[in-house]
This record gives sequence, structure tokens and C-alpha cells, in this order.
Amino acid sequence: MAEDKQEKKNEPKEQKKDEVPAGAPAEKGRKKLSKMTLNEVEDALKTAKNSMGGGKSKYIEHLEQRKKELGK
Repeated sequence: MAEDKQEKKNEPKEQKKDEVPAGAPAEKGRKKLSKMTLNEVEDALKTAKNSMGGGKSKYIEHLEQRKKELGK
């Protein structure tokens, strides 16, 4: 039995289908508001309003503020 455990330790781990490789950027998560373009801000606003029921969260307020800054 001890030999079986050592063999398993030496085998490379299989990568899961949903896992992101170590060097690749993660697709999930939010991008910093200061780095967003106008199109990205509009898409994020649309998504946030739909998912949050059109409420006035801080995130939505910050997106609207960024949209005004880019609209100049």
C-alpha cells in the first residue's frame, strides 16, 4: 500500500476542465472602473441593473460616475 501512495504522489496532477492555467488571466471578476472604456462601462451598468433589480448600489453609482467622466 505504501508503494501505491508514492506512485500517486509522483504522477502529475490532472487539470480540471474548468481550471484556468497558471499564466492565463482570469475571465471572471470585475475590471477596475478606472481602466474601463465607455462601452465596458455601459455593458457593466446594464448587467448590474438587471441583476440588482435596478437599485442604487455603490457599484452602480460608481459606474454612472465613470460614464460621466468618459462622456466629456
